[in-house]
Amino acid sequence: MRSFSRATTRTSGSAIEFGGRWVMTAAVVAVAAGFAVSRLTAADSAVQTDQVASFMRAKLAHSQNVLEGLAVEDFDLIDKGAQQLSLASEDASWQVLQTEDYARQSADFRRSCDSLRKAAKAKNLDGAALAWMEVTMKCVQCHKYVRDERVPRN
Repeated sequence: MRSFSRATTRTSGSAIEFGGRWVMTAAVVAVAAGFAVSRLTAADSAVQTDQVASFMRAKLAHSQNVLEGLAVEDFDLIDKGAQQLSLASEDASWQVLQTEDYARQSADFRRSCDSLRKAAKAKNLDGAALAWMEVTMKCVQCHKYVRDERVPRN
């Protein structure tokens, strides 16, 4: 114990070396930890990007089902695609922004999907085609809104 006390109170020689090594070791550990955290953050970001891309592909597949249903007059396929799109809009992956406008646009989108489903159930091809145009417009408007909100304005 005495040698430890002496080593920490000395201002020259091995006490400075010991303190210098400790500071250097702490600095290396801090840099390594920072690097590891930044790599994990980058990995998390890449995983989130992959999840969003996967979710977007699923939305496109549902949209293709609706379009195919309209083209071949398959009202069950139209209804199923519209239902899947509506359900997707309630998924956490859909919620890319937390604003009132975004929530309103999502609700408008679901209402358009409901109109499409009603037309499909009524076997009204013209009504379904018109409702599909409305759903598509809601998609385009919302995607434009999201792009505008994510890009900083000058």
